[in-house]
Amino acid sequence: MTEPATAPVNAKTLRSLFVRMVVIEVVCVAVAIGAFAGFVMGLGKVSLVVFAAALVAGFAAQIWFIAGWAKATSKA
Repeated sequence: MTEPATAPVNAKTLRSLFVRMVVIEVVCVAVAIGAFAGFVMGLGKVSLVVFAAALVAGFAAQIWFIAGWAKATSKA
């Protein structure tokens, strides 16, 4: 049996998704490090909230990338 012919995956789209995710991740890591440093320096619970929000945003960016990857490859 042969597999059905599929269109090639658009590498430009996948690269664009990846670059966006990496940029978001870098920003999230910087914010998380800054918030943690603020907490250590005694700025209080607000810093922990910002830290947690940065972590959640980073994970959301990864999920968004995986969903975009799945969508782009399922069309192929």
